[in-house]
Amino acid sequence: MTRIDIMANERLLDDRHHLHEFQELWADGPVAFVFLRQFGSSFAVRQAQSLNRHHDEIIAAGAQVVFIGLGTSIQGFTFRKRTQTRSLVLTTHDQTLYRTMGLWRYRAGTIGPSNLGAWLKLMREGVYPYQRTGDPYQLGGVFVTTAGGREVTWDFRAHKASDIGPAEEIADALVQAALRHPVGVIT
Repeated sequence: MTRIDIMANERLLDDRHHLHEFQELWADGPVAFVFLRQFGSSFAVRQAQSLNRHHDEIIAAGAQVVFIGLGTSIQGFTFRKRTQTRSLVLTTHDQTLYRTMGLWRYRAGTIGPSNLGAWLKLMREGVYPYQRTGDPYQLGGVFVTTAGGREVTWDFRAHKASDIGPAEEIADALVQAALRHPVGVIT
C-alpha cells in the first residue's frame, strides 16, 4: 500500500494563506487527500461537488477531506468559493508531492479524445472549466489515510483527466478508516 508518512512534515498554504503541516491534518482522524488535476478543471469541480454531498457523513465519522492543487492561494480560494466546498483547500507551487504519491504527468491523458465524452457531459450538466492553474498535463488522485497517518487504506490514481475518485467510495473508505483506527486508541 502507499506510504504517506513521508509527507508528515510537509507544509502547504491553504486558500487563506495559513500554513498546515500534514501530520496535524491526520492527528484527529482519517483524511482523504484529494490531489486535483487543476483548480479550474471541470473534472476537479465535479470531484468537489460530488464530495460535498457526503460532507456531513464524513464529518460525523470524525474524518475530513483535504483538496490539494497546483497553484496559488487565491486560485485555491476561487476553487473553494466556486465549488462551495466546506473542506480545506491547500495549494502547492510545484509537483513534488504529486511525484511523491506516484501521480502521473501525462499529456495524452489530459488532452486526448478519451476525455471528450466526459467533458461534454459535464458541460451539458452546467459544470464548466474556469481557469487553468498549475501544469495542464498533471493528473490527480485520492489517498485515504487513517488517524495518525499510520497507513493509506484506499487510493485512486487518475490515468486520464476525466478520472476522478468516486465520492461514495471515498466516503466509505473514510468511515471504514475511522472504525479501523479510532482516535486515542494505540495499536
